[in-house]
Amino acid sequence: MNATPPEPTVTISRRQVYELLAHLVASADLCAVEPSYYGTFRLLDAAGKLAGVAVGSGLDDEWLADLRSDIEQNKTLMMSDRAAYYEYLPQVTKRVAQHLMDTVPADDTTATP
Repeated sequence: MNATPPEPTVTISRRQVYELLAHLVASADLCAVEPSYYGTFRLLDAAGKLAGVAVGSGLDDEWLADLRSDIEQNKTLMMSDRAAYYEYLPQVTKRVAQHLMDTVPADDTTATP
């Protein structure tokens, strides 16, 4: 019998949930008045924050920790080298999509559509 190992879990505090929630809703509000490219930065920043909270809360996931580091290193390109920043966005998107395809079975009924 091939039993699959249980999915790793992480518990984050209510405060961490509220901080992420505040970041997301404040970003949505600011996107209404800021230049549009700031929205991409805010979403990337939120992705880095989420990865950081998960890893910082005990999720032992080297890929996620590396992703967070990569995001933190590259998100500031928006201010110093916008062309490089715009090149980075599809790269990080592809990286996450590829990781999902490599780690989530196609017949996984627990995945959210």
